Amino acid sequence: MTTSTWTTREYVFAAMTAAALLLVASILIPFTLPLRIPGLANAVNGLFGSFFLVIGLIRLRRPGSLILITGIYALVCLAISPVISGFVMAGGILGELVCSSLFKGYRGTLAPVCGAVLYQMGMFPAAMLLSFCFLPERYGEIALWVFIVAEAAIFATALTGSLLGLKVARELARAGRLRLEA
Repeated sequence: MTTSTWTTREYVFAAMTAAALLLVASILIPFTLPLRIPGLANAVNGLFGSFFLVIGLIRLRRPGSLILITGIYALVCLAISPVISGFVMAGGILGELVCSSLFKGYRGTLAPVCGAVLYQMGMFPAAMLLSFCFLPERYGEIALWVFIVAEAAIFATALTGSLLGLKVARELARAGRLRLEA
């Protein structure tokens, strides 16, 4: 039986998932940003971020879970940069809108994977748009094919990370540590 309000345990789990996303980004992104390849940071982060996000969405299962996780993550990122906070929320909103309208939450296995992949893919265009607003000279000359290749790479790594997260979630369910519904 689900209640209409979030429990403290669910808030804590969402915060732990957001902390995992922040930790992964804090370790990986500083290595990829100096290379100045559009979408590389998102593609590398997509592999690991989607892994944790799928497990978090499977555990929380209800509509609004992606917004809860990314909202906590964006709130922490606000202390770093409003631009980062903005594209984190944009990815979360995109994933949540699609998954809430199509799947009515994150029950089963397809919805969490879809939500994690859409979140990762939604962050890159939002990051490019917000970065263009602040640094138009750096981002004004990017060719469309670069954007398409970057989105394809983000899709591939986010899907791989999501499927690995789903595999771990299934093992956790088999061990009795996570409830996984078909």
